[in-house]
Amino acid sequence: MASFIRVVWAPIFAPCATYFFLLFAQPPRDSPECAYFFLLPALAWFMFKPKRRIVLLSFFVAGFLYHVSLIGWMRHVAMPGMLSSSILLSIYNLPWFFLASVLIPWSLKGKFFHRLVSIFGLSFTWVAIEWARCQFTLGFPWCPLSVTQWERPVLLQTAQWFGGWIVSFFLVFFNLCLASYVHHLIIRRKNLKAGMFGNICPDFYLAILLFIFMISPFFMDREDSGTETKVLKIGICQPYLLEKWKGDNADLHKEILSRQTSFLGLMEPDLILWPEASTPYALNKDKLWVEELSKKTSTPLLVGSVLRDGGVVYNTISEILPNSGFQNNWYAKRTLVPFGEYVPFPFKWIPGLQKMVGPVGNFQSGNEIKTFSPFSNLGQKSIKIGPLICYEDIFPNLSREISLSGVDLFFVTTNNAWFGEEGCAEQHAAHSVLRAVETQKPFVRCGNAGWSGWIDSKGYQREVIRDENGSIYCDRATCFQVKLKGNHERNVSFYTKWGDWFAYVSAFVTLGLFYFCLSNIFKRKL
Repeated sequence: MASFIRVVWAPIFAPCATYFFLLFAQPPRDSPECAYFFLLPALAWFMFKPKRRIVLLSFFVAGFLYHVSLIGWMRHVAMPGMLSSSILLSIYNLPWFFLASVLIPWSLKGKFFHRLVSIFGLSFTWVAIEWARCQFTLGFPWCPLSVTQWERPVLLQTAQWFGGWIVSFFLVFFNLCLASYVHHLIIRRKNLKAGMFGNICPDFYLAILLFIFMISPFFMDREDSGTETKVLKIGICQPYLLEKWKGDNADLHKEILSRQTSFLGLMEPDLILWPEASTPYALNKDKLWVEELSKKTSTPLLVGSVLRDGGVVYNTISEILPNSGFQNNWYAKRTLVPFGEYVPFPFKWIPGLQKMVGPVGNFQSGNEIKTFSPFSNLGQKSIKIGPLICYEDIFPNLSREISLSGVDLFFVTTNNAWFGEEGCAEQHAAHSVLRAVETQKPFVRCGNAGWSGWIDSKGYQREVIRDENGSIYCDRATCFQVKLKGNHERNVSFYTKWGDWFAYVSAFVTLGLFYFCLSNIFKRKL
């Protein structure tokens, strides 16, 4: 029976339980506390020194099932894309489980120093792997461990120094310390002759100290309400346009956008926002009706739209002003979706892959950092808006680069109606929460089907568009009072200035850890 559990049951249960808890920690599921113990089943299994090829195979299969559940909404657009992304993301995580299966038995038979090396080393390695997912052509850093805490901003404040990486580091660190504490209570203290002091486990106290460090900025940095010197009244259109590329729907979609914009104009907002690629046709080929709306409402518009210039197509945020209309002032999306908006080299030479790109065809990526200042009528201070399109807010470096140009707030426009109502919108919005804390700037989001709302510089979700049943998926338009904090908004956070320094440290530690493990494996010491 014991052999059956060790050989058959454990390789199935441990990986599946680990990924099951991680899935429930991710949005839209409201169980972020699962992230504090999701690794325990895997770590318990590693105590028994399972064969490493079994570890890799088990966690690859469980990881694939996890990612299919996490990003299954991608199947509505491209089933092959969803399956290939799930395979790729599962492979990324395998080095961590390999290292853990080597280091956990080694540390448990050693002393506190050995456990300390494993705890810190594995925590750094998790961060390094998440950072690696941001790199390369097929980089897809969707739902890192840190976004599980998007509704717990009290835990996110250190991201302004370390980036969101520190949240992932802390959660893995806490898991490892908790596992060591459980092992201490069940096994290690039986071998100690320390009386009542045998219950003390320094590993767990390290986790408590790190937790105190994580939440300390929340209590130390108390905002003074008197610093708020500017309030923007921003109107958001959430039209829930479906199959908008079909010509038969063009008039209907224009009518919806016109109705929502005219309604918002009655509230006299300072700015009106539209979601990504909301105009049925290229804006520069069909701009009169949008310019008329801006003039009618006496309000500047920032609209997600496609622009065509000869044979080149751009996915943009474009500015339309009441007096001058569209003056070719736009921001082109810099990070395009592979196989969704273009086919990357060398895959474009594979026959048939061009069919995976959307109905508009291959987009041209932008290469310019852009800001908008459409508030000439709001006084002497120029307010600058940093634009991000679609999934650009999942890449920390893009927000950093724009923040360095001195923006006061960010505007994220997205079209997630493609993906149904299965959690894509909430998962996407969770990344904006992290970017807001990292840059210390408010984020205003406008989605075609949701999540639309605004997040303050501390990561709090201030206002969100919902229907009468509380769902974010709806056809609605409303105005938000977005608060800026005067000169404090122009300050550059430590993370914005110095970037992914913590991720680089993590990568350096990870390389050293791999060298240590592999060299000792070949010497048969591990």
